[in-house]
Amino acid sequence: MALTFKKQLINYLSKRKFKSQSAFTLVELIVVVVIIGILSSIAIPSFQNASDKAKQKEASTLIGSYLKAAQAYYTEYGQLAYRAADLGQYVAVSACRYGNAQQCKTNTNAIVNYSNWGGTSWYSPTGNYQIRLIRSGSTRLNILAYPRSASGLGAVGCYSTTTGATKLNEMAGNQKGTGPVRAINC
Repeated sequence: MALTFKKQLINYLSKRKFKSQSAFTLVELIVVVVIIGILSSIAIPSFQNASDKAKQKEASTLIGSYLKAAQAYYTEYGQLAYRAADLGQYVAVSACRYGNAQQCKTNTNAIVNYSNWGGTSWYSPTGNYQIRLIRSGSTRLNILAYPRSASGLGAVGCYSTTTGATKLNEMAGNQKGTGPVRAINC
């Protein structure tokens, strides 16, 4: 009986016509391509924005340390810090000597110590930002980080000798470029 069943099964399988089901239809391929396109149009801007926000953290960290140095300078000397050398007494002021981020990354001699420099403007160590010190009278110091690219996000910090307050603002995603970076009150 088992032998007869095997013969019948083999006979049935050999006579049966197989349809090829292993290929995708054109419609299925088009649907997959459209879905991938939609997902990438959502994901790519999110990745770019995350990259800009990560670069902005460099500027925020630098401004935060410069604000603390400005507070220490005012506490010791009774006047507002104005130059990189004033801040350099309390924190290292490193800068890229070039305004090109690519040169700052590849050139080994690009990063210099500006702690004794008398200027009020310099490039961040990565070259992504230009840092500027702006005094408003004798009571307020703004430290601005202007992005070097149109897609960059800036940051600004403020120190007031009147109140002793400091404030740090990061520009939002819709405020890209150097234009939105403005002095603030604290």
